Amino acid sequence: MLYLLCLLIFTFLLLQGGDLRYCQKCSHYKPPRAHHCRVCKRCVLRMDHHCIWINNCVGHENYKIFLVFVLYAVITSLYSLVLIIGGAVHSLPKNEQLGSDSSRTSIIICGVFLCPLTLALTILLGWHVYLIFHNKTTIEYHEGVRAMWLAEKAGNLYHHPYDLGVYENLVSVLGPNILCWLCPISRNTGNGIRFRTSYDIPLSTPPI
Repeated sequence: MLYLLCLLIFTFLLLQGGDLRYCQKCSHYKPPRAHHCRVCKRCVLRMDHHCIWINNCVGHENYKIFLVFVLYAVITSLYSLVLIIGGAVHSLPKNEQLGSDSSRTSIIICGVFLCPLTLALTILLGWHVYLIFHNKTTIEYHEGVRAMWLAEKAGNLYHHPYDLGVYENLVSVLGPNILCWLCPISRNTGNGIRFRTSYDIPLSTPPI
């Protein structure tokens, strides 16, 4: 039964023009953009990375939710930072009062923890926005750096095959409905097995 399943996947990927690869650890064929996670001990579709903060892999099924989560975390951190700065400025004229020391200490402690957290989350969000604009994962970015170096060494130009343009890249991750892009629901297109590439013939109708 397992052999027949692997054979069906093999035939499907060949017919669809996919890149057939074999996972030595799972002993199964894996579709394009899938990678084996050493922590989860399984192959993940369109794997980006394993996140220790959510104790799960970020991939095809939950990448949008992870991105929206980071976006909301950045907004919340910035809002909290504004409140802390406002509270610190508001408490300056009251330094003569005895009870202001504890309040000022709390504000300083919160600011010390919140500033690096906000900076780290903002950098993380900017990084993943860059990846979405180019329809890459973190793994594919590092693989692309090496592929670009090899292509330049051979006198060729490297182009990421899944880069369909900014709008199409956004749709492939965030879904076809723009109004739901910032909603924490997974409405990404495709099944995670077959992906459109820049070498494919343009579709007459947009994917549903």
